[in-house]
Amino acid sequence: MKLIEGGLLSTALAILILFHTSVGRSESITARHPFIVFDATGYSNKPDLSEHGIRSIGLAYTAEFGADWFRHSDKLPDPQAVRSIAARKAQEKTGLVVLDIEHWPLNGPVEQVGASLTKYMTVLKWFRDAAPGVALGYYGTPPIRDYGRAILDTSSPGRQAWMEENDQIRSLSNAVDVLFPSLYTFSSDRVGWKKYAIAQIDEARRSAGGKPVYVFLWPQYHPANLSLGEKYLAADHWLLELETARAYADGVVIWGGWDLRNNVPLPWDDNAPWWRVTKEFLTTSDRTPPASPTIIAVF
Repeated sequence: MKLIEGGLLSTALAILILFHTSVGRSESITARHPFIVFDATGYSNKPDLSEHGIRSIGLAYTAEFGADWFRHSDKLPDPQAVRSIAARKAQEKTGLVVLDIEHWPLNGPVEQVGASLTKYMTVLKWFRDAAPGVALGYYGTPPIRDYGRAILDTSSPGRQAWMEENDQIRSLSNAVDVLFPSLYTFSSDRVGWKKYAIAQIDEARRSAGGKPVYVFLWPQYHPANLSLGEKYLAADHWLLELETARAYADGVVIWGGWDLRNNVPLPWDDNAPWWRVTKEFLTTSDRTPPASPTIIAVF
């Protein structure tokens, strides 16, 4: 989920500590309820989804921080641009904003990870300064998105290395108010996707310290799959993803609604299979009004 130069695709700093820990490595963790569904879709002519119990959520895309900045990806954006966006998002009164900055690497050499953490934390502080009443998190991380290692057995060296990399970015987990793992669909392998999804949520739980974990789902295949990219999931496949999210996470952010090739919104279709499944799914969800995420003061 990204806006790159207008195209759609993805300090008083606390001391950044890179550390390794083995806190609570469980195979699966039961979700806390009630379960919340958020709308982050860009469909044109979309009706008011709140009548179905779906909440709005704020999204601050990469390109909003400035196309000139993105060309220099190792640099921080202009702080005034960040604060301006924050003030605007606060006026939307969603109470929750996802920051979509994905290009600063969070794995690799320790020095590189440390530099990236400093930048993520700095932007978070600038945003929070201008929107102190808004809960914040970054799209897709923590934890680090890694399908290949997430589906390995928990005792395997690859899975352990992935968990240790997530431990190295624990300071970012501590700083955000909400974690937003990305669980987009790259293939038709439903068994593999579910295993991956549970692992990603488990890692988020392990880092979250009790904070909400809301997963990003997209009812279309990711365009990285050249044969299936942007095709809609079968209805029962989409239901599997929603039900998996409800079983293990605290909520789901539904993204999509864009023609990525032409960078225009897709038209809303009230009879689309994914939407019919979603409405049915919502009728069986716990509809108790949830408490707002707790804002964690870290600076």
